[in-house]
Amino acid sequence: MKIIIIGNGFDLSLGLKTSYKDFIESDYFTSLLNENNTLALHLYIKQEINNWVDIEKELTEYSKKIQNDKSKVKNDFKELKNTLMDYLKEAQEKEINQNSKAFEMMKNEILDTDIIYNFNYTNSVFKVAEILGISDIKSKHSFVHGSIENKNIIFGVEDDARINNNHIFLKKSSTINFAESDIIKILNNNRDKKIHLIIFGHSLGITDSSYFSSYFSALTHEFNSTKMKLYYFGEEAHDEMMFILDKYTIHNLTDFKHYNDLKFIDSSIYP
Repeated sequence: MKIIIIGNGFDLSLGLKTSYKDFIESDYFTSLLNENNTLALHLYIKQEINNWVDIEKELTEYSKKIQNDKSKVKNDFKELKNTLMDYLKEAQEKEINQNSKAFEMMKNEILDTDIIYNFNYTNSVFKVAEILGISDIKSKHSFVHGSIENKNIIFGVEDDARINNNHIFLKKSSTINFAESDIIKILNNNRDKKIHLIIFGHSLGITDSSYFSSYFSALTHEFNSTKMKLYYFGEEAHDEMMFILDKYTIHNLTDFKHYNDLKFIDSSIYP
């Protein structure tokens, strides 16, 4: 079984301005500030200080410190999510870069892929498939976190985030369509089929640990070995990925690398 997992780095490689930094610097986000959205203001200040923002970390910090009533926090969060969808709906319509590493990966891998698990909200996979002349892409594609098209994006924090008890709506798992994707079941119940896994643009970060931790932990045993291509963008991203994999394998990175057929590919190195 061959599986492709893609994250926001895929869209960025295609030339789409889908990062949270792009969103915060947009007119869409400015409209939230003009409407006195205190959550947006919190994110804007963090962006100005650090020149980047970890959305999930800042949602947690905001929840712990905010003194506003529950309804104000909930409404601000809803408006932020809806405005993010509006921004990405426009961003996804930009022309994609066919000379990118992401496009090359899809061109080489998509035909014999069984499932594509997409952690993005955009239609970029469908646009690439259309250019490549692949018409049945939807039958093998799954939005893990919902989509702009269906207006059901899963946005928020993980279960272990230490937020205010009144702010349960900030948790991804509280979303109605959470767990509609079968990614956890497929990864953990098909190890005997020797999954061939390709990961592009997804750091495997702690913010999505519920999907990956048990799977990667099991790969430290010889009988669970698999074939894997892991794309990363630059040296810093490689170090971050190693840190995450070390955590998921319970500090058994040596056996993970020994028993599995791994290929690490730097997507920042491309003509």
